[in-house]
Amino acid sequence: MNTGNSSIAPTSRSKRLFIIDFLRGAAILGLILANMSFYNTPFHAQTGEFTLWDDTANRIANLFLWFFVEGKFYPLFSLLFGMGFYLFLQKANDSMDKVVLTFRKRLFFLLLFGLLHVLLLWYADILIVYALFGLILTWFRNRSDRTILRSAIIFIMIPVVVVGLSIGFLKLAMMVPEAAESIEANFTYQMTQTEELTDKTIATYSTGSFSEIVSIRLAEYTDTLPGYLFFYPNFLAMLFVGFYIGRKKVFEKPASGLNVWKKVFWWCLPLAIVFNLVVAYYNQTASYIIPDWDLLLITIGYGIGGPSMMFVYIYILGVIYHKNLLKKITYAICRTGQMAFTNYLTHSIICTTLFYSYGFGLYGKVNYWQGILIALVIYVIQVIWSHYWLTYFRFGPFEWLWRSLTYGKRQPMKRRDSHNHINM
Repeated sequence: MNTGNSSIAPTSRSKRLFIIDFLRGAAILGLILANMSFYNTPFHAQTGEFTLWDDTANRIANLFLWFFVEGKFYPLFSLLFGMGFYLFLQKANDSMDKVVLTFRKRLFFLLLFGLLHVLLLWYADILIVYALFGLILTWFRNRSDRTILRSAIIFIMIPVVVVGLSIGFLKLAMMVPEAAESIEANFTYQMTQTEELTDKTIATYSTGSFSEIVSIRLAEYTDTLPGYLFFYPNFLAMLFVGFYIGRKKVFEKPASGLNVWKKVFWWCLPLAIVFNLVVAYYNQTASYIIPDWDLLLITIGYGIGGPSMMFVYIYILGVIYHKNLLKKITYAICRTGQMAFTNYLTHSIICTTLFYSYGFGLYGKVNYWQGILIALVIYVIQVIWSHYWLTYFRFGPFEWLWRSLTYGKRQPMKRRDSHNHINM
């Protein structure tokens, strides 16, 4: 696999920004909490019209997830991914074109991982999105800070504009009696189709063969592709914001950086509270099949509330890290973040084993609050496992494979010194 000598190489321990690992490690908890119900139930069962659990305890659990978790941690990963691209550009003496080519090669293999993830494990993969959007980011690497920030704002606005125009045109069309009749008939058909797909999904994942599961998973994946217009542009916006933050070296200046995050915290906290209340409330009843103005409110709330809460979390986590609070736990979470790629894919391996027919067959049987408990248990196990794994190895297994493919040669895996410590 060796393609020749190059000064481009994985980041050494002495040059790592461990605050980024800490944020990634914390985000891993957010991801498993956000994704648990999607591992266990069909996509449309997360909305009010098809929910499987409507009792008080599960309503509270679902409100908790939508207010504190959903839409907060994928943007954080996106921001860190954008920062990672900036840091990648800084770490080699090769020509910039060669460095960018290496990063694009890295994205290509990430895309392959994502495709295999969808095919073999789970439909709601995010790796494909990061690979494709990361490629877009490389085209903006030489643009000014103003262009980068303007682009981020534009991408945040895309879902709002698309949803707003769709609802507006629909309302106008419904004013024509002949068109209204046809539209209502189409919505009724879509509702029926979605109900049938939901029932078929539960039955297939619970009792179906592996090939049947692959087939229904691809159907679910196709059903979520509109997300590239309705939700995923928010992630692309955070890639740009992360790239901008990397340029400003905010994380590389602990004292002044924390002051910046404090100001951002106080700006974002009221936005986070207001807009996430909107999302949590309207998501209980809004229809994703028959669009109405409440869906626009959710879209606006998701686009503003998610990133706002993300910045609130960044400040809180930054204080914990830089003030050396909960030092042992912080150290363990840093290690979990160093293996974020492996831990993300391990979520799918563990959860599909728990829920699918070839494992324990619990699909559709674990409600929201039970899913939260399972997610916490899985995260604790991953924190412990990550700590012991990185005591003896330099990378997580999937990080090692990804790096080896990217750099065209097998990366050293074992540590020479098994007693390395993170400098806090």
